[in-house]
Amino acid sequence: MAAPAQPKKIVAPTVSQINAEFVTQLACKYWAPHIKKKSPFDIKTFKKKPDYFPFFFKCILTAALADTDGEFSLHEQTVLLLFLDHCFNSLEVDLIRSQVQQLISLPMWMGLQAARLELELKKTPKLRKFWNLIKKNDEKMDPEAREQAYQERRFLSQLIQKFISVLKSVPLSEPVTMDKVHYCERFIELMIDLEALLPTRRWFNTILDDSHLLVHCYLSNLVHREEDGHLFSQLLDMLKFYTGFEINDQTGNALTENEMTTIHYDRITSLQRAAFAHFPELYDFALSNVAEVDTRESLVKFFGPLSSNTLHEVASYLCLLPTLPKNEDTTFDKEFLLELLVSRHERRISQIQQLNQMPLYPTEKIIWDENIVPTEYYSGEGCLALPKLNLQFLTLHDYLLRNFNLFRLESTYEIRQDIEDSVSRMKPWQSEYGGVVFGGWARMAQPIVAFTVVEVAKPNIGENWPTRVRADVTINLNVRDHIKDEWEGLRKHDVCFLITVRPTKPYGTKFDRRRPFIEQVGLVYVRGCEIQGMLDDKGRVIEDGPEPRPNLRGESRTFRVFLDPNQYQQDMTNTIQSGAEDVYDTFNIIMRRKPKENNFKAVLETIRNLMNTDCVVPDWLHDIILGYGDPSSAHYSKMPNQIATLDFNDTFLSIEHLKASFPGHNVKVTVDDPALQIPPFRITFPVRSGKGTKRKDADSADEDPEEAKTLIVEPHVIPNRGPYPYSQPKRNTIQFTHTQIEAIRAGMQPGLTMVVGPPGTGKTDVAVQIISNIYHNFPEQRTLIVTHSNQEFRASELLRSGLDRSKYLLVKEAKIIAMTCTHAALKRHDLVKLGFKYDNILMEEAAQILEIETFIPLLLQNPQDGFSRLKRWIMIGDHHQLPPVIKNMAFQKYSNMEQSLFTRFVRVGVPTVDLDAQGRARASLCNLYNWRYKNLGNLPHVQLLPEFSTANAGLLYDFQLINVEDFQGVGESEPNPYFYQNLGEAEYVVALFMYMCLLGYPADKISILTTYNGQKHLIRDIINRRCGNNPLIGRPNKVTTVDRFQGQQNDYILLSLVRTRAVGHLRDVRRLVVAMSRARLGLYIFARVSLFQNCFELTPAFSQLTARPLHLHIIPAEPFPTTRKNGERPSQEVQIVKNMPQMANYVYNMYLHFIRTTHHYHQTFLQLPPAMVEEGEEIPSQETELETEEDAMAAQDDIIPSPADARCSQEIPASQPDTASGQAKAALDQTEMTPSPSEVTPTVCEMTATSAGPAAAQAEAATPQDTTPTLEETE
Repeated sequence: MAAPAQPKKIVAPTVSQINAEFVTQLACKYWAPHIKKKSPFDIKTFKKKPDYFPFFFKCILTAALADTDGEFSLHEQTVLLLFLDHCFNSLEVDLIRSQVQQLISLPMWMGLQAARLELELKKTPKLRKFWNLIKKNDEKMDPEAREQAYQERRFLSQLIQKFISVLKSVPLSEPVTMDKVHYCERFIELMIDLEALLPTRRWFNTILDDSHLLVHCYLSNLVHREEDGHLFSQLLDMLKFYTGFEINDQTGNALTENEMTTIHYDRITSLQRAAFAHFPELYDFALSNVAEVDTRESLVKFFGPLSSNTLHEVASYLCLLPTLPKNEDTTFDKEFLLELLVSRHERRISQIQQLNQMPLYPTEKIIWDENIVPTEYYSGEGCLALPKLNLQFLTLHDYLLRNFNLFRLESTYEIRQDIEDSVSRMKPWQSEYGGVVFGGWARMAQPIVAFTVVEVAKPNIGENWPTRVRADVTINLNVRDHIKDEWEGLRKHDVCFLITVRPTKPYGTKFDRRRPFIEQVGLVYVRGCEIQGMLDDKGRVIEDGPEPRPNLRGESRTFRVFLDPNQYQQDMTNTIQSGAEDVYDTFNIIMRRKPKENNFKAVLETIRNLMNTDCVVPDWLHDIILGYGDPSSAHYSKMPNQIATLDFNDTFLSIEHLKASFPGHNVKVTVDDPALQIPPFRITFPVRSGKGTKRKDADSADEDPEEAKTLIVEPHVIPNRGPYPYSQPKRNTIQFTHTQIEAIRAGMQPGLTMVVGPPGTGKTDVAVQIISNIYHNFPEQRTLIVTHSNQEFRASELLRSGLDRSKYLLVKEAKIIAMTCTHAALKRHDLVKLGFKYDNILMEEAAQILEIETFIPLLLQNPQDGFSRLKRWIMIGDHHQLPPVIKNMAFQKYSNMEQSLFTRFVRVGVPTVDLDAQGRARASLCNLYNWRYKNLGNLPHVQLLPEFSTANAGLLYDFQLINVEDFQGVGESEPNPYFYQNLGEAEYVVALFMYMCLLGYPADKISILTTYNGQKHLIRDIINRRCGNNPLIGRPNKVTTVDRFQGQQNDYILLSLVRTRAVGHLRDVRRLVVAMSRARLGLYIFARVSLFQNCFELTPAFSQLTARPLHLHIIPAEPFPTTRKNGERPSQEVQIVKNMPQMANYVYNMYLHFIRTTHHYHQTFLQLPPAMVEEGEEIPSQETELETEEDAMAAQDDIIPSPADARCSQEIPASQPDTASGQAKAALDQTEMTPSPSEVTPTVCEMTATSAGPAAAQAEAATPQDTTPTLEETE
């Protein structure tokens, strides 16, 4: 008998293996770029269990340094690098900062070689005292703690050495695993982020320099691999830029150009002294002046002939390498040693000079470089060669430069879309003779007939590019008149693009949008230009002005354009040096863009001009803008110039209102007579000294707490302006809440005021009151109002006119000036030149404005005596709603370009005033989004006014989530990539809209929103087909996307969420907040409930929505308006709609019933007297009506087609309704079915009750189902 098989022994996992597995699982869940359904890096994950994070972080550090052949693969360690990068960029979180600081503090200099450490301590003598203290503390540690501290301090040095070993393993031409390439890219990204933050850069920059990482990278094989190493090379250039950034690492002060020159000269002279003292073969180098030897060519000439050992001795003398032992050869190769010395001592172009030599227009090399301008559908995998906007910046120059680059590249992405669209429409094909023939046409582009460069002006002194380059472009406008007018309407400073295409495809080849664009059209060059004007018959530029433009004969038009001088210089240099073709002889297409999307060049010029001037930001704002220091230092309570007494003018409605506005304060009125205690009031606040001596601090400590909360209120009388009613100024009628009063008080005081205003909390009312109070308290001061949209303000018209009077009013007289943020960016140069001055800035919708467009308005004036005269900066916004619109996902997410300055200040910790009472929506609707805010409640009128307490007529609920299943087996569809549509939801939304209108709802009180552009166009198509031209129903107020509707509201919102396969971008809670908060009285959401109710981010709102029935509940017999209270059970029958076809057929039958009842009503009650009937005219009878219905059967589609006959942009096949009434094609001519405007048209329910007189009305009221079709009848 065989022996039983022995069970196989399984080795138990070690603790390190368990930790490694745990780390891998977490990393894959939260930060792995290859996991499509990954959770984003979320700090809340660690805050839930903060005690575990220190141990977890130590495990990460150990795993990051592990050998790639061991427990962790290189791919997993790449994920860990990404996690570390997130941690270093989250220093505002105390939990993370406490761990990260142990890696990047002064003790990390233990990783320096001894000679370099001594050199650095000599440079900053006070550091030696700290260093000696660190050594003493280390001696007191127990061995285990000391070893742990040493590992943390040397972590980044060891990580750099590990990276260098991985980098050296990359071959020059043999195949390489992409895991190695991605690891190297992510590591350089981590180094860039460490260098770009002052807290991490302060000590780490020396470690990085001592490791000579840049030299190793530039000599590596990966840099020379064209495809695999392209992104790595771009990232390396960014790292080189930041390692040499013009900043003092210890003090954080920006270095001037003279200081940078001094540092360069000190390095060269120290090298010359070493050469003179120890290396006789370098005497010529040592005795030369700096300008002769500080170029790369000169340094290679002098040091190239030296041996490797000699080069090592030179580097060790400069403390760049350890001293070479006697009688031993160096372990470094000569190429490395030579590059180390040359790269360290070569002359560098200043950052300003590099910026001024940069072309502002993008070229084809940048436009289609996926590493710099990724496609719209960036997946999030891999890193990009893009700057990031986080919480902190090195200097104002760094701040402006990052925004400059991102703004330029975001504009480049939009330009790429326009070029691809226009050129594809023109259909360039190769002709039989090898030339270009255009088989199509484009509204925004025209073939070029002739192009000539007419002027190249001389350069300015000290510059190597021409001051001006002009050219003439001739096109043939053989197009329709309105398109011709658009081309002739090109104005001065409009930007166009000159394009060269050399197609290789024969005539008639179809263009495929899924294939690469450049290969199909043969695009070769793209250059930008700026219109100077159109030329007249005599070759003169037609100037813009009030005079009428001359009528030009023929169809040929010539435009004079300005070319970019920097780009022209680069192209000409390339042509001369490398023999390349002249780009300016090849253009064959000119493309224009929409004016409102084409202002990028002016904004870029404004940013560049700011970087070329000494930006004077108020001292109390400087550190906060860069993200450092005390975030509350600019609050009015800490400002040294706080104002004690303020006149609140008409802010308070009564003395009781004033007392209620300051809870916890003792209010003392200077007059005892209650009859005299009437507004306006002056209030004296107890002012605490913001900054002072210890004596003042001691005095403030002894201050009576009762006195610190005492307000002195003084009523005063406004001088009488006249005896007539119109002479009296308009007064405030709003009873502000105590939180709004605090916002108004903060806005009146000097300093930075940030007001967070949730939907419906009266942000605009607060802004208006702040402006009014500042104007009356400080009449000599001038206030600038900056808004996001230009619907209210048209300051550009004032500036655009050439009248001196306008400029005089703007600069001298006007006390309140309003403009848009874009206009401020465009016109900064003109405003500064005019001498524009202001003392206060108020920004509305600040959370929707780009960071740079928020910053520029601070600098629309020249400083006085080197100081800014700005006293107040008030920002009002809501960072919980949608951020600025950034079309490209890579810029939006990777570079964090969607982060507004308002949001960044909130993240940094700047104090805010959070408005906490809304008055827009019903309390039940407010509950759908108030969980996102701190203590958001309701104003009293939300509970008291009838419109909020009355139910929505014909609908059982004030808000409802309606589940929509597939229609004809189709849920969401995608006719074009990322163009999402859902026919079932679109039909359902339109059917509910028509139902509401038939009940009597005003169409302009209803708006239809959706989360995708594709669905928006589909709904518009259905409305045009169903009811757009029907005067009985009409069109809703708006059919648009949630993003576009931000900042607007309406009484009733119908919302379509479209998606049925994935949640999509509604997962962004900010978009959910906007969607839920647009409705005042009714919100009806159409969605696939099974998909959205399982989304964690949407749980707070959808848990309330799913608590109600998921089928639409309607009350057809209840007319609008109703007297039923909200939440009250109706007396009429409630009918449940199970699906979209049922609702559509019901509305269709309801409409037909409405038409018949309308005609019967007209004949019964509105017949004309016999005397008013003209001779020969007959009064229409019932028989005539029936005959007319039969004759009009074929006209149904023109009035209200049946649901199945809709044709949308998707070309859904027709399907007939199931019911007989749905199949019936009986409708009346539009003139027959609609009463004249002078007649009163009752709602369907009202007509049911009155169509047969009073007796019949009573009978029908008792049995409404006899006249109004029910859902059962439609089935």
